[in-house]
Amino acid sequence: MRLKRTKDYKRYMNMYCQTFHFRKPYQVLVDADFIQTALDQRMDLRTNIPKVLSDASKQMVTPCTMALLKSRGEDASGAFLASKRFEKRRCKHQEAVDEDICLSQIISTSNPHNYVVASQSKKLRSKFGQIPGVPLLYINRSNLILEPPSEASMNKCKQIESGKTHASTKELATLKTVKVTGQGKVTLDVKAAKKLEEKQESKKQKREVQKAKLLKKRMGPKEPNPLSVKKKKVVATPSAAAAKATEKKQKAEGESADGSPEKKKRKRRKPKSAGANQEAAAGDESS
Repeated sequence: MRLKRTKDYKRYMNMYCQTFHFRKPYQVLVDADFIQTALDQRMDLRTNIPKVLSDASKQMVTPCTMALLKSRGEDASGAFLASKRFEKRRCKHQEAVDEDICLSQIISTSNPHNYVVASQSKKLRSKFGQIPGVPLLYINRSNLILEPPSEASMNKCKQIESGKTHASTKELATLKTVKVTGQGKVTLDVKAAKKLEEKQESKKQKREVQKAKLLKKRMGPKEPNPLSVKKKKVVATPSAAAAKATEKKQKAEGESADGSPEKKKRKRRKPKSAGANQEAAAGDESS
């Protein structure tokens, strides 16, 4: 049974890859109940999900699911810690919203980002089953199960396959130029054929013009290779700060700016004032 189940899962995922353009590694959106049940069953999702999907996968959690697990308290503390190991998938909600609303907004009406949804709620799975191209995972006891493709996805697959077998737009246009007479003779409508040829030629010309624009090179003299040109020698000019520093050094050494030794200035004695002389003379007379 296990071998048959794995073959079925491979077939399902191949169908999703071919019709809905799923790429590896598969992106798996996980909800809170799924993480909790996996923890209760002691199931390692990192190893089991790739086995079921028969290829590499990335487990992703939204901030809303993490907020839900956090709000449950100590009962879901293990699940909350486990969710931290998964990759975060950002949602547009600044404040935490109900998990079902968050996931349904991400999946939208056509699953544009090709997510695999892993959920334990039957209501959510039945809702996503109506959207084509949404693989669904759930845990039954200790088994991880991939649901078979829904009717919506199978109908979409048939529609795409039937579209491949039908005539293309070019073929339909050429068929319009052909006329069948009552006797069963096939004749070509010349006017319609000419119009078709003109359309094709105009399209070709437009393509050629676009290619010419892309391939058009800049004409004119080219500049030399900068690596082959010698670099100009830059003459170092002393800055004002450096000049001041040299002046200070010269003054400290006792040299002038010209390089000649600087003469030391003698201090002149200050002449005594007239009042001081008169006082001195009066003192001599009194003595």
